Amino acid sequence: MLQDFTLDPNRVPELEAGLKITEEVLRHLIVRKPDKAPETAVTPPPAEVVQEPLANGEQDEAARRVRREDREDREES
Repeated sequence: MLQDFTLDPNRVPELEAGLKITEEVLRHLIVRKPDKAPETAVTPPPAEVVQEPLANGEQDEAARRVRREDREDREES
């Protein structure tokens, strides 16, 4: 579990001591949050690909082409 809170740095040893003797806490790690997060470059998402529907004649031709390629693949094997 990640817990984010503000604590006086002088009280960290007291908190660690309490966590060490608590049976429910198996492990703990106390870290100091950086004052200012480093700026990272933002990568834009990839462009969306839009497929337009084929006209009836184009659909028939595309289907024939796929069948022809399948037949040629079977003949080669």
